[in-house]
Parts: sequence; structure tokens; C-alpha cells
Amino acid sequence: MIGEAPWTSASAPRADANGRAARVRVRMPTADDIPRLVALINELAQDSGLLFINAVDPKTGASVLRDHLASIALSGTEAVFVADQGDALVALLTATRGAHEAKRGVVDIGIGVRQGERGRGIGGALLEAAEHWARSVGVHRLQLTVVTTNAPAIALYRKLGYVNEGVMHASAKLDGVYLDQYMMAKLLPG
Repeated sequence: MIGEAPWTSASAPRADANGRAARVRVRMPTADDIPRLVALINELAQDSGLLFINAVDPKTGASVLRDHLASIALSGTEAVFVADQGDALVALLTATRGAHEAKRGVVDIGIGVRQGERGRGIGGALLEAAEHWARSVGVHRLQLTVVTTNAPAIALYRKLGYVNEGVMHASAKLDGVYLDQYMMAKLLPG
């Protein structure tokens, strides 16, 4: 239910760009997060490398997002995780189960981390949270797409056990240029 965080990770120290320890916590968003979540979504939507996220209208987006998160909480077919550092939301992950009964054991992942926060383990913590949730709802496969030139993300996914299952040629078009994406997946034994 919105307003409660049914899953929260233990916070972990992460080094910032200056080597200082900073606490980052991964959790499901609550109603109190809505204004900051709208701002984070809109910031991430400006990053052309994140092909899974669309901007939210700053005026109407809060109510739409609140309704969507409440629907997700009731459905059991999706999960949203955020990473926070103090009062700031710094990253977002969406996990969506297949709509057809035959694909309910498969989750599509979308992930975005603020540019200044990348390379600090936040993406890995979000993916671990998604995997924990997926196992708890009986999912056997996590999958995602990544632009073939996004070497840091590809390295992270490989480190966490995702394998490249193939290239989706010209699967996205950005600023008039076609982009290739890898389909990567991780099977969850079970």
C-alpha cells in the first residue's frame, strides 16, 4: 500500500565522488516521496541514455503517480524501488511482470541512476532489491535491455550474473540515430 514501505534494504555506506561515506537506502517509495519522485523521474527522463523513462507532468504528475503506485501495490505484478541519500532520491528501478499468465515468471527491469551518483554501487543495490522481490513472488527470470555502447551498465549487469542473449538491432531511435540494444537476462534458480 502507498504510504508504507513493505520492503526496505539495510542502508549501506557508499563512497561519494570525493571518497566520503554517504548512506544510501534502497526501498519502495511511500506517499511522502511523490514530489521528490516526480522530480527524479523528470531529471532521469532528460538523460538520453535512459530509454525506459518518460517525463511526468509537474502539475498533474503527482496524483497520477500516486494512483499508479497504489495500483502497483495492489497488483503484485510490478514493483518500484528508489534509492535515497538523506532527503534526496538518487535512483529508481521498475520491475514489471509479464502480462500474460505464461510470462508471469518473467520480470522486465528498467533502472536509472542520477549521473552524479553512478559508479557508487547504487544500481547494484537496486538490482539486488528487485531480485529479492522477484524471488518472493515466484519469478524465475529477470531481463533488461541496454544500449550496446553503455559499457558501465553492461559491466554491472554481467557482474550480477546477467548474460547477453543477443542484439536487438535498430531497436531504438534517438536524435535521428538508430541504436542497438543487448537483451540481457538472469535466471533465478528455484
